[in-house]
Amino acid sequence: MILPLFGFTQQDKQLTHFSFDRMSFNPAITGFKGYSGTLIYRNQWDKVQDAPNTTVFNLQGNLQNLNTGPGNLGVGLSFSNDAIGDFRSNTANLNIAYHIKTSIGKFSFGTGIGGLQMAIDGDWVPPQVPVSLDPTLSSLVNKVSETQLDWNLGVHFTNKLGYVGLSTTHISQGQFAVMNYQSRRHYYLLAGTKFPLNWRRPVRIKPAVLIKSDGASMVFDLNLRVEHDFSLNRLLWLGATYRYSDGISMMAGIGVGNLKLGYSFDWMTNPLKKWGHGTHEMMLNYSVFPAPHAVTRFYHPHILR
Repeated sequence: MILPLFGFTQQDKQLTHFSFDRMSFNPAITGFKGYSGTLIYRNQWDKVQDAPNTTVFNLQGNLQNLNTGPGNLGVGLSFSNDAIGDFRSNTANLNIAYHIKTSIGKFSFGTGIGGLQMAIDGDWVPPQVPVSLDPTLSSLVNKVSETQLDWNLGVHFTNKLGYVGLSTTHISQGQFAVMNYQSRRHYYLLAGTKFPLNWRRPVRIKPAVLIKSDGASMVFDLNLRVEHDFSLNRLLWLGATYRYSDGISMMAGIGVGNLKLGYSFDWMTNPLKKWGHGTHEMMLNYSVFPAPHAVTRFYHPHILR
């Protein structure tokens, strides 16, 4: 006899290229500078049956012409799809952030509001029995879908030394009655810095840490990325990530002009390594950074000679 009562697990997606996806879990970074679009696909635990597959798509921009007081606005759209077996999770959020420049750095505050859809798309056929014999079995269907309000908040600070951000997702903790499921708040702490090395070509060392928690468990990622400008508008990077109790990742990427393409492979260190072949992840990013506003200066011919 099997009596499953409750199941607890981290619900949010997991990515190795989290440095390129910060907006989806911290809306304060929305439109931090320029305009960009990012697409990430993750095939987690390859060869493990019904393992997670994740797709993320972000669009964001900085509204430089809408300066509001001491700062400016950023807007963005974040979409993600997470599939684990017959279970599907879709999120779509509209983000807005306010950035304030100060003498010590830039502060940002942001929020994201949208929808969280949970669905079960099973390939099984429920037994056909009379309601009088078993009302529970007779009411089951192989496809269930519910949508609830989703709400995120975040703060972020950056200066020439580095950056740090704190955010929370699923503040509303939507209750999915039909599926007997509730989304839990997740908390994120992201921090990083960079060390420029002035060799023949500029080299930047970028360490970062991401701590994730749902209040019941915690996972942290330690990432180190080295970027090298090997020619004008040509960028190459290599990196490594350690994820607590899950895996070790190697990543590589190239940038040509405004386009960046990255790939990572995770070696599994969890018990599933007996059956899985690792995790593949692809990242595509396109960014445009407008030139700063021109500053008009006037000079009197009889002054400043």
